[in-house]
Amino acid sequence: MIFVRNASLAGLSIDSLETTATRSWDRRGLFEIDDAAPYFDSITVETKVSTRDPVERVVEVARETHRRRPVHATLARATEIIFKLVVNGQKVPI
Repeated sequence: MIFVRNASLAGLSIDSLETTATRSWDRRGLFEIDDAAPYFDSITVETKVSTRDPVERVVEVARETHRRRPVHATLARATEIIFKLVVNGQKVPI
């Protein structure tokens, strides 16, 4: 995972890390009902990190990871991508 690589390079300690991706779409598009589109409206990526390091350092690593990740760069051309960051159980703006 690129987040782990970037955290290691930044000297950020990670006690636990979990990333979940979910999508929003109109399922009617799968069956061509009511002219609904069969693509995702948005993709939400939530990363949960437990660390002893300052939250600001986690935010820096998260921003760098999102900026440089090929999957993000590709999907962002097609749909809205929403990033959420939770550090030590607290939601943090990115």
